[in-house]
Amino acid sequence: MATENTTPKQACNVTGRCSSTTPPLTSEDIDANLKTHPMWKLGADSISITRSFTAVNFMAAIEFFNKAAEVAEKHGHHPDLHLTNYRDVEVILTTHHIGKLSEFDFAVASDLDAIEVRYSKKW
Repeated sequence: MATENTTPKQACNVTGRCSSTTPPLTSEDIDANLKTHPMWKLGADSISITRSFTAVNFMAAIEFFNKAAEVAEKHGHHPDLHLTNYRDVEVILTTHHIGKLSEFDFAVASDLDAIEVRYSKKW
């Protein structure tokens, strides 16, 4: 007998504060948050924020991913992590439960910004 998977896509911390009733940020809130998070840009879809950079090498990119995983687990709010060309990193945050941005996205962004990154010289 198959059982339905009732695990939420993102828990938004261990207390489960994030749900379909999580309030989305207004466009004014998003603009204000982006001003305090200069490494992040509003996604083309307007429901996510993105951060992109080029690490010095593959291992530096993977080190960032491993530390980002720890941040995500701490928050219970998980970004999409993309690695291309062996060192180009893209991080995408959105609140999947509501299909929009919430305070949780910027909380995770703040902690991700605190991770030391070994950037390529072009950065």
